[in-house]
Amino acid sequence: MRNFLSDFFYFNKKERRGIYILIVIITFIGIFNLALPLIIQKPIIDFAKYEQIIKRYDSLLILSNKSQDTIIHLYNFNPNNLKLEEWLQLGLNQKQAQVIINYRNKGGVFKTKEDFRKIYSIDSVLFSKLNPFISLPEKQNLTNQKLDRIKDTIRYQVELNSTDSIELIKLKGIGPVFASRIIKYRDLLGGYVSISQLQEVYGIDSLKYASLKDFFLPCNHELIQHLNINEADFKDLLKHPYISYDFTKDIVNRRQKKVFDKAEDAFNDQFISDTLFQKLLPYLTTK
Repeated sequence: MRNFLSDFFYFNKKERRGIYILIVIITFIGIFNLALPLIIQKPIIDFAKYEQIIKRYDSLLILSNKSQDTIIHLYNFNPNNLKLEEWLQLGLNQKQAQVIINYRNKGGVFKTKEDFRKIYSIDSVLFSKLNPFISLPEKQNLTNQKLDRIKDTIRYQVELNSTDSIELIKLKGIGPVFASRIIKYRDLLGGYVSISQLQEVYGIDSLKYASLKDFFLPCNHELIQHLNINEADFKDLLKHPYISYDFTKDIVNRRQKKVFDKAEDAFNDQFISDTLFQKLLPYLTTK
């Protein structure tokens, strides 16, 4: 056993030299690690500069919050007219004011306070402060309701063949769209023979007609534009709402052989019903 241990711990000259070198290296590394903090010092970070920046930011934030809560000047204003500087005087910041100006530059118009409230840069707190000073109506439908009450109290009547769209709009239940359609259909017909022909205007059903008919005086037949079936060209005949394409060809073909002595002679039950021809007859002439 003794010989075994002796053999196990025996090192030749070369191995002993390697062990000595290894011990020296380990010792050097240990001493170097102990001396390194003394040789290389960690840089000292001066946080004072950053603290000044943070304090400056905090002061700006407090100032910004104060400017949001404090309105410099409050006065009655129309949001359609104010300039950037005037918005800033009312307590808005640069971004909020610019959003409003961009909206107006694109053609936007504030008709009511509700329109102004919908601007996304205006929060509820700021709107509540400005609301009493906005020189606009609360809601658009208030004006419409007032107009309807006026139309209810005033019985205004017009004559269909001499009126224009401005007078038609004054009637309750008729806006710019219906007024335009009534005038256009009158031009196609050559004038209205009866008030009941309003039911032929697109969008005017029996219920709508019932609410409108009392606003109109009897039609003036002297203003009817007549259609000469012996002389009118193909396009003029076809343009009339009561004359179909086939009936137009029939009229043109028959008058080439023999002119019509009277308007009733144009009737042909193959191309037009008797009921429709009776409606057409007041518009026809042979002279």
